[in-house]
Amino acid sequence: MGSGDGRPPGGADGAALAAAVRSVLARLDAHAARARRKAPTGAGEPTASADEATGAYEPTGTGEATEADEPTGANKPNRTPAAPTLPTPPTLDTLTTCFGLTPFERDIVLLTAAAELDPTADARCATAAGDPARAYPTFSLALAALGEPHWTALTPVAPLRRWRLIELADETRLTTTRLRLDERILHFLVGSPYLDARLHGLLRRTTAPETLPPSYEVAAHRVAAGWAGAGPDAPLRVELVGGDLRTRADIAAAAARRSGLGLYSMAAEDIPADAADRDRLARLWQREAVLLPAALLIEAGELDREQHAAADAFIAGAAVPLVVSAPEPRRTGRPRGERVTVPKLSDEEQLGLWTTAFAGVPGLSTRQLASLVAQFQLPPHVVRSAAATVRRDLPSAGTPDAFGLAWQAGLTEARMGLDELGRRIEPRTGWDDLVLADRQLRILQEVVAHVRQRSTVYRDWGFAETLRSGLGVTALFAGGSGTGKTLAAEVMAKELGLDLFIIDLSQVVSKYIGETEKNLSKVFDAAERGGALLLFDEADALFGKRSEVKDSHDRYANLEVSYLLMRMEAYRGLAVLTTNMKKALDSAFMRRIRFVVDFPFPGERERSEIWRRVLPARAPMKGIDPALLAQLTVAGGSIRNIALSGAFLAAEEDDHLQMRHMLAAARTEYLKLERSLTPSEVHGWV
Repeated sequence: MGSGDGRPPGGADGAALAAAVRSVLARLDAHAARARRKAPTGAGEPTASADEATGAYEPTGTGEATEADEPTGANKPNRTPAAPTLPTPPTLDTLTTCFGLTPFERDIVLLTAAAELDPTADARCATAAGDPARAYPTFSLALAALGEPHWTALTPVAPLRRWRLIELADETRLTTTRLRLDERILHFLVGSPYLDARLHGLLRRTTAPETLPPSYEVAAHRVAAGWAGAGPDAPLRVELVGGDLRTRADIAAAAARRSGLGLYSMAAEDIPADAADRDRLARLWQREAVLLPAALLIEAGELDREQHAAADAFIAGAAVPLVVSAPEPRRTGRPRGERVTVPKLSDEEQLGLWTTAFAGVPGLSTRQLASLVAQFQLPPHVVRSAAATVRRDLPSAGTPDAFGLAWQAGLTEARMGLDELGRRIEPRTGWDDLVLADRQLRILQEVVAHVRQRSTVYRDWGFAETLRSGLGVTALFAGGSGTGKTLAAEVMAKELGLDLFIIDLSQVVSKYIGETEKNLSKVFDAAERGGALLLFDEADALFGKRSEVKDSHDRYANLEVSYLLMRMEAYRGLAVLTTNMKKALDSAFMRRIRFVVDFPFPGERERSEIWRRVLPARAPMKGIDPALLAQLTVAGGSIRNIALSGAFLAAEEDDHLQMRHMLAAARTEYLKLERSLTPSEVHGWV
């Protein structure tokens, strides 16, 4: 606390606080002197006042009353004129104005501060009280010695106690117990601000980045304007929705900086469910918001009913600037204030982000940066993280490839959030691993071209402006199980340098109305960051012949189909659906799919080729004949299973892989398929 000897800090502000403390203590001295003059002495003459000896300021009054004569309840008359005008400490002015303190309450704050800052205060309190045992400030002393006293200053709802500016040592003895200045308030007065220790671990400081993209700056301006335009119907809170958690925090921090505030963040689930505890937290934070000053960001994710009710009550009672951060708008019946949606960054803003983040990284051309922008839609903090990864890894790379490292860093950052929604496959197979007729291969290669060149066609050539909708690349893979649908998706993902995420639609579809759309929204929102190849497996779980609307569930089932089609058409990556029942699909649905690829059951020639590609050249084989193996009427998935099982049987015998091993493995596979091997299928094997 400044000099370290109990005195206020130096400087003009410290001198003003010291002068204010001395003025209040002088009033104690004056009160003590008047009491001594009234008391008879042995010679019948009043003693010399302490003020005459010390030269302290002594106000003149119209008469004094004893404590027993003090009125209760209503404001009491002013018996002591105000002290002469002195420089006022800015911190005291802030405290007085923001918490609405009366002059009497302000002087109580100074009196309790004096007990901490002036080493003579205790003795002067005892002298003024006429009781050596009361060497501390009390409310009765304040009522007797300070100007404009009123009893209501110590009620629980008055500022001193409501905002915990002072503490009572014993709340059962209001007038005679010791009054102590709250430690946080003391440090604020002496110019040493900090976050109240009772909020540590619950709140964390959030700082704004140096710069934000123009669209985010506009959003920050709207948040700040929402605070500035607060009123009865537009409270001091703003809802910030969309984007990711860090982006919303960056925008809120920028808004706070615009408003001259700091920003602290807390999770909505940390708000106490107990009403009394919640009220204490609310008052403690509102006090901090004034003292710091600062705004609060509440991160509202998925909450259960009790947490939602607690957060809603806390937010509704906020009387200081507050931002509610959430992926989606909250459901509440209370006034919510301004709502600001995190905007989607334009391609130009994304290019500016990548250019700035990768400035100084050698070997990255403007065209390559444009390719990264076309593929990845990452928020600024993630782009900066990817650039930091490239700078770290580039010097140690055997063959420096800044573009390749940047692409991989983008993939790594983009896949966060998708791993928990689907099964990720890192593609390792190429076109040579896929056995399909030329017609199907040409369609798959055309699909790849649509994804790879979408930036050129849509943006550079202007097709996005003329077509406007339906720009997503969508495909339907139709065929029986094991005919190569998933393998084809993996091949395309490898060709495009993307992750393949397999989403099981049977797990996404919910029996609860509205839940399917929510699940699908999570998938697409997460995938948008990196344009991953999304493979929706078992589309039949959601798409069949759309039924006539007979009840609410039929209506919502049709809405789920429409929602998925809408998201697929707007998705900037590649979305693929697989089905075993193409004929069962609605023709209206089929018209909205850009590509349809049929995966027929492989003929004997195709099966023979699959066998040749499945069997590794390094495997020890004896008498293995792919032409004979192709007699098995199974699809590629079963061929892979039989080949692998046969290899394990041979390894277990420490023998070469032979046709007898394949026969045993084939019997096992056919049992799984609930089929029986026919003599023609295994003719000539053994």
